[in-house]
Amino acid sequence: MDIERTIRDMNRHVAVSRKTLLEYLESGLDSYDTKDGQKCSVDRKDIELLAANCTEIEKMRLRIPIFVSTDTSYEGGAWKIEGKAEVAVVSKLLNKRVHTDDFLRIYFPDLKDLRKMVPSVINVVFVP
Repeated sequence: MDIERTIRDMNRHVAVSRKTLLEYLESGLDSYDTKDGQKCSVDRKDIELLAANCTEIEKMRLRIPIFVSTDTSYEGGAWKIEGKAEVAVVSKLLNKRVHTDDFLRIYFPDLKDLRKMVPSVINVVFVP
C-alpha cells in the first residue's frame, strides 16, 4: 500500500488556494476550489460568525477555509490548528485557552463542535 497516495487521495477535498476573511466579506465570495476540481460553497453565516470573533487585523490575515490537520506529534489522536489568526479565532469559538499564539491542539469533540459552528469554512487535512 502506498501511504503517500492514500494521503493524497484523502486530501482531494483541500482548497487549492485560500482567500482572506476580509476578501470574503468585501467581495461577496461564496466558494473556493478544491484539488479535485470541485467548488465548495461557503455559507455567509459562517463568514459572519468568524468576522464577529475577529479583530480587523485578524480579518486581513485569516485564510478561508481554516485548515485543521492531524497532529502527528501527539500520540493521543489530536488535531491542530496553525497560524496566529486561525488560532485566535478558533480558540474564541471553542472557548479554549491558548498556550502558543500560532498553534492550538484540539481533540475530536472540539473538532466536532467546530464543524457544527462553521461547517463550510473548515477543511480537515491529513498529514503523515
